[in-house]
Amino acid sequence: MVRQGVVGFGIFVMMVGTACGLSGGAETDSSAAEEPTEVPSLPVSINEGLASLDSYRLTFTSDVYDSTSQQRTVTTVDSARDRATDASYTRTESLVTTDAEEVVSQSVEEQFALGNQLCAVSDGEAQSSTVSATAQEMSDLMSQVVILQPLIENPVYVADDVVNGVPVRTYTFELRSIGAASEAEATRADGTYSIAVDGEYLVQYRLDLELRTGAEGDPEAEYTASSFDFSLEQVNQPVEIVFPPACEVAVPVEE
Repeated sequence: MVRQGVVGFGIFVMMVGTACGLSGGAETDSSAAEEPTEVPSLPVSINEGLASLDSYRLTFTSDVYDSTSQQRTVTTVDSARDRATDASYTRTESLVTTDAEEVVSQSVEEQFALGNQLCAVSDGEAQSSTVSATAQEMSDLMSQVVILQPLIENPVYVADDVVNGVPVRTYTFELRSIGAASEAEATRADGTYSIAVDGEYLVQYRLDLELRTGAEGDPEAEYTASSFDFSLEQVNQPVEIVFPPACEVAVPVEE
């Protein structure tokens, strides 16, 4: 089976060198106290964290309202990965509505991967394909180039906790650089996140953001209000991923 790459796997690896012994056999002073290790306040990159896990499910949701278009766009991505069966699944749903709650557009797409076999399902129709060795190699290479980092500034420690079954350290944060180089003012730009104590990967994240070009109540002001949520669940627990019936009779994609 061709191993499925994790998108954006970290390109930079921090190497910690060990000192070589001096010729003549210098002895180490065992009584010397070790320097305390600083507890990290920022998670490793999202892709690096996911690549370190055997299995997981995650949900990412963005909810954005734009006053100019008077439309709200909600995008939800549900994803799962099981290293033991070399399987992954992604479901992407997008919904655009107006202030009157009229649906402007809506779409749901799913992709299943079992080994080097892919199946994409959209509008009830499925297409299958096989990932070639060269395509997989390129995917793995790109996953080492693109690094996904959550937007975090000025973290403040809150407490140790357990989130989705994972021991974590929880922080709040505030973005102070948003809007600094534009006419928009960030009237809200804060959130919270949790990092796994073991592995330092992101378990939960939320950012609430509001940008305005004028004071609240100003009819000429434009604004966007948005929220972003990330939640990692079923960490290193069995995750069953199988092709749905539509994939069993899917039409192969022509090369």
